[in-house]
Amino acid sequence: MLKEIDLRRPGGREHLRGALRDGFFLVRNTVPETLLDEAYAFLHAFFALRPEEKKACHVPGSNGQAGYTPPLIEHAEKGTVPDWKELFHWGAPLPAHHPLRVRFPARYPDPYFPDHLVPGIGSALRELHTRMLHFQHDVVRTLADALGAHPDYFTDMLEDGPVVNRATWYPPMAQAPSDRHIWAVEHQDFDLITALPRATAAGLEVLVDGEWLAVDAPPGHAVVNVGMVLDRLTNGLARAAVHRVVARPGQSEGRLSIVQFCHPAPWTTLTPLRVPGAQDSPQRFATLTADELFQRTMYRIRRLDAQRVGTSGR
Repeated sequence: MLKEIDLRRPGGREHLRGALRDGFFLVRNTVPETLLDEAYAFLHAFFALRPEEKKACHVPGSNGQAGYTPPLIEHAEKGTVPDWKELFHWGAPLPAHHPLRVRFPARYPDPYFPDHLVPGIGSALRELHTRMLHFQHDVVRTLADALGAHPDYFTDMLEDGPVVNRATWYPPMAQAPSDRHIWAVEHQDFDLITALPRATAAGLEVLVDGEWLAVDAPPGHAVVNVGMVLDRLTNGLARAAVHRVVARPGQSEGRLSIVQFCHPAPWTTLTPLRVPGAQDSPQRFATLTADELFQRTMYRIRRLDAQRVGTSGR
């Protein structure tokens, strides 16, 4: 069962550290449920468009970090076939001459919103991105305190980072190309943390002690997932949890979810923290920058534009 963390409760460091070791925990979400409902309605309308209309919303050169990605493109490192899902990504823009955008242009594509196809979608998704990011900043301040760091340690790392929202439409499994396909093969996220508010249907599972545990965020809550960045920064104290998305037996409908990936600024050096009580642990990871970890993982999951075939520009 998922641990629930109360961000308003003072103390409780050991409780939160235990949740970090699990890799997933539950937090009361500050994003209004009405805004989430509005975003889901717009996204349902988008994913219901004709394939050629959606493919025209692909953003070249973004490595899939903005705009639309068709089904059977994302391929987990352990997957034998691509995932049965289609994606839409968006974030917030940086000024054209910002040094991060100049140095890492592929990490900072201009967000693209198909308002000409779904009027009003851009305004709703921008507002959702802002509200979810505010929520995530509250979470990472609590995490920093639990790990013995300054409360602003992670928020400083995330300043102007390429934080991206992802909407995922998992079509009904009856439409899948073969019985080998599932919605999303087991994987780990490669950000700092990921926020996952309630989805429209069940399907998320996390691997705990060798068994798959069904995870569903109830209304008013969000699941927080530890990513590889936090795993590395805590020298393995926080666990980048293995998770997947699968249709339950008899589940005939599709599934729509919205998540937000919190990536540090690409020039951040991922040097392990000195966590109180864990100083004697041998260093587990080599030091990488956030961008080096991102690029290495994107290559392994075949998401770099140079590795992708069969997608069209908009």
